[in-house]
Amino acid sequence: MRISMVVLVAAFAAASAARADDTKPPQISDVKAAARGGQVHVEARITDETGVLSAICHHRSPGGKVEDSPMVKNDFDDVFKTSFAGGGDSEYWIEASDLLGNGPSTWGSAAKAVAVAKSQPPKTVATNQEPKPDAQPKQRREPRRTTKSAEPPAIEYRKPSAQPPEGRDYTVQLRIKSESPVEVAILRMRPKGSPSFNNTPLTHTSGDNYEARIPAGQARGTVEYLIAAKNQAGQMATQGDGDAKTPYALTFRGAAQAAPAVALSDKPSGPYVFTNNPLVRVMPGRGIVVRAQVVPTADDGQMPDRVAVLWRGNDAQDQLTDMVRDETGGWGGVKAELPAQDEGAIFYQIVACDAGATRCGIDTGSKRKWHAASVSSQPASAPPMALDAVSNKAPPTLPE
Repeated sequence: MRISMVVLVAAFAAASAARADDTKPPQISDVKAAARGGQVHVEARITDETGVLSAICHHRSPGGKVEDSPMVKNDFDDVFKTSFAGGGDSEYWIEASDLLGNGPSTWGSAAKAVAVAKSQPPKTVATNQEPKPDAQPKQRREPRRTTKSAEPPAIEYRKPSAQPPEGRDYTVQLRIKSESPVEVAILRMRPKGSPSFNNTPLTHTSGDNYEARIPAGQARGTVEYLIAAKNQAGQMATQGDGDAKTPYALTFRGAAQAAPAVALSDKPSGPYVFTNNPLVRVMPGRGIVVRAQVVPTADDGQMPDRVAVLWRGNDAQDQLTDMVRDETGGWGGVKAELPAQDEGAIFYQIVACDAGATRCGIDTGSKRKWHAASVSSQPASAPPMALDAVSNKAPPTLPE
């Protein structure tokens, strides 16, 4: 048993190393094309150590506009196929890239496009002729049973409806459902205008849930990204904004930009100025991180001695959680992680006070106003109803 485990671990390590060392683009071979009934049918064998992410057949009529047709992989082999309107004088070439971003590899090119009439036609796979009777009757063969091929992974993701602040880590959260275990999952990301993507592995958190982090240093301007996954059955899927080719575009909010969702932020409340981006929706079953910047109203004022989150969760009980220094939050940056909540809603306020709690401020401007966020795995149709209440845990010196 121990020897078997050692062999299994060694095999897994070797497979992981192979994927990590894959620097070769896909190999394209056995290309065939034929024109029938006003349609051109193209097929090619495309193989890769990690897995083919995309295969595109570029084509055009003589002197015409170039068009792209995605090639689709067969269920049981490495043959990719596509069809498009055209004839024997149509010209084409093929490009392919793998899941790690290697490529594209090419067969032909725009300058050396191949005419369909010069390509080798695919072999005939069946005829309509009746079989000749044999002198000796043959034993009847049972029909071959085939198992249903695995479906490609299903990627479930919705891009955020609000702009996240720039200069802070941003987490992309999604689900990947697959009959066959997911082998590779990546976030293909680039700054808008960049010609190439960088690949970031997705982290499997639990169940069908995955996430990837956009580092604070890259969380500026507009970032474009695609999500790709491959399962152990060799089926692959790529998801973008509406199709597999159009990347999602996420624009980060700069400090100078006004954000409607932060109407109560960046305003003085008593002796302090609060700057924060209130939560809109949080995932159930995960810790809830609240971040803010709290600084004195006056240039010569004193920083607060205590900053805390006053919050109410699923149990409807008010609790006070101290915030700690956030090294990535700039001057006055603080953060706190609240306990995970079940589906429902969470309400909270950020309060700051001096040592004796004689001078206090609140980020909503009034101790009767609360931020309201939905706790849901799916975007809510409407935010939770506003809460108008005064907590018994609120310092008495908070403004009305």
